[in-house]
Formats: sequence, structure tokens, C-alpha cells
Amino acid sequence: MLLETLLPMFALLGLATLLQTLSGFGFGLMVVSSFTLFGILPLTATTFMVSFLSLFNSISLVVKNTEQINRRAFTIILVSGIPFMAVGYALLEYLSVGMATWLNLLLGLAILSCCGLLLIKRKRTQPSGRAYGFSIAGALGGLLGGLFSTFGPPVVFQCYRQTWPINEIRITLLAVFSVTSLIRLAIIPFGTLPSTEVFLSAVFAIPVILIFTRLGRILAARVSAAAVRLLALTMLALSGVTLIVQNISI
Repeated sequence: MLLETLLPMFALLGLATLLQTLSGFGFGLMVVSSFTLFGILPLTATTFMVSFLSLFNSISLVVKNTEQINRRAFTIILVSGIPFMAVGYALLEYLSVGMATWLNLLLGLAILSCCGLLLIKRKRTQPSGRAYGFSIAGALGGLLGGLFSTFGPPVVFQCYRQTWPINEIRITLLAVFSVTSLIRLAIIPFGTLPSTEVFLSAVFAIPVILIFTRLGRILAARVSAAAVRLLALTMLALSGVTLIVQNISI
């Protein structure tokens, strides 16, 4: 892969990792939206890269803190989400062949919807919540995860409404994202396989992810989480609007 492609790719991955570490959300959305907007990679290759690299942000932390996973919510989300991941992935494969404009429009609308969901003031519910709430969040997350490798927003919204300790919320979410990333990678052989160049680029990007994750942890105590969250949402919203405008036939 050419250097003029690798440099912006690594820069965007570093920025997405930094914002994710500081704000707690958005790695997948940021990478998918920016790569699509700037034409870095095809969407099918981008979603592979997101699933692959997401593992390096989550698995090690989850393994060390398995006792903090809310197993009831974790199970409900995965049981309801995994079938819809298959549906979303099938849609991605179908739309990516000759329907790129519609796929980009759908991505733009999904980004704006996720931004709106993450901006809603969360009203806390009773401890553990009701099963159907996690089921709906899992199904919506699965559909987004299959399409764009972004399982997060519906599940983040549902989990942060609970009266759990913050670490329980965080580790439960990371556990869900780790498993869904592995499943997303497992179903790739049934669709468009990433090229050798894309796979090697993902491997070479691992140090970038680790470095910017570490940098984010250092900066976390020095910057306002609310300001970073607003910046991340603004960037996502702008990219969503731009994708829609670029792909609407006038």
C-alpha cells in the first residue's frame, strides 16, 4: 500500500483511538466515517480493520476484570445481537456491490442517529433494567455491528441508564465489544475477504493503536472529558452530514 495512503490512515486511526480513550466511545464510528469520507479504503475493508484493531483496546482489560461483567446483561445483549449481526453483514455485502451511494447514505444517517442517541440525557432505571431493553439494544447494535462494525451506541445508551458502578458498565461494554469484534471477524470468510495489503496495514497499525491509547490515558487527567465528548460528537455529526450531502443526487 502506498505511503500516501498509509500516513493518513495511521493519522486517522491515531485520532480515533485518542478520542475513544478520552471520551469512552466512538472508535468504530470515527474510523468508518473518516475512511469513507476521504476514500482511504472500501467500506468492507474498513469494517474488517475496525473489528481487528478494536480487540487491542479491550481484550486485555476484560480478561483482568471478568468479575465486573454484568453477566445477565452481557448474555441478553449477545443472544439478541448476534443474529442481527449476520443480517447487517449480509446487507453490507449486498449494498457494497453496485449500490455504494445508498450504502454511504445509510452510513451518514446511521452516524447522525448514533450522535443523537449519545446526546440524549440518560434517565437511570431500576438496577439491571428490564430484559427487553437490553434485547432491543442488542438487536440494534447487532445490525449496526454487521453493517458498519459499530456495535456500540444503542448498547452504550442502555447500559449507562443502569444504576451499576461505572467500572461494571465499562467492563461489561468492553466485554460485549470484544466478543462482537471476534464474531464479526469470524463471519468475514462468508463475504468479501480483505486483501493481503489491508491485512498487513491492520497489523502495522497495532503499534499506532497502543501508542495513542497510552497517550490518551496520560492526557485523561488533564483535559475535560465533556469537551472531548463534544468534539467527538461534532466531528461525527459533520462527517455524517457530509456523507449525506455528497451522495444525494441533485
